[in-house]
Amino acid sequence: MSVTVNPLDQAIQETVHLQGGVEMCGDPALALGAPAEIVTRLFDVSDEGQALLEPGATVEKQIAIWRQANLVADARRLLSHALPPRYSLWWALLSLTEAHRQKPYPAKVVEAILGVRSFVLNPTEAGRRECKELGDAADSTSAGGVIGFAAFISGGSMAPADCPPVLPKPHLCGRLSGVAVYLAAVHFDPGSYKDHLQHFLDIGLKIAHGELPWPESRAVAVEAPVEVVVEQVIEKVVLERSR
Repeated sequence: MSVTVNPLDQAIQETVHLQGGVEMCGDPALALGAPAEIVTRLFDVSDEGQALLEPGATVEKQIAIWRQANLVADARRLLSHALPPRYSLWWALLSLTEAHRQKPYPAKVVEAILGVRSFVLNPTEAGRRECKELGDAADSTSAGGVIGFAAFISGGSMAPADCPPVLPKPHLCGRLSGVAVYLAAVHFDPGSYKDHLQHFLDIGLKIAHGELPWPESRAVAVEAPVEVVVEQVIEKVVLERSR
């Protein structure tokens, strides 16, 4: 008896394998070198993007092709789906933090963003569930709500702690992280959102190449609080944008 495999499920399995086959923190370098044709099965590519899909292109090369054509939405979706969850969340965090500096978010949204930041720096089950609570308090459709739920579905069960586990699809964290990046791009000066997305794509690729890592608590505890080091990373992002 033959078993029919859902094409989406197959694409998810192949992408997770290419990321390193782990739940929260795979290898982003492997993701960038993955065949783009596999990852693009996880989302709807625009007609213009489909016309520019290059057979055999890696994720990184296909992103470059789309960026050259200013198809930043397709490039954003490809990168966010390709990155392992912790990296996609970190990308969304840096993007939202810069957007907040340009135009402050409401307090509840900021609380949700900071909750996700704490979770990315120190992933725990309690922190993951708190991200959803903070996101719900911020409004599920806000930037804080989106990134809060993205963190919640980065791994573990979506069901209450005392219920049988209900696991999320592995690609959904990246999808919502990409939405958060988009929301950061349209938060200030929305008429120039494509320019902002080009900048945020630069940041995402730097994260994937290990150039903008999140601080490890043990490594920075003696020199400075983790929060200070995160702010230093943000300063680097902002300075690079102003050049």
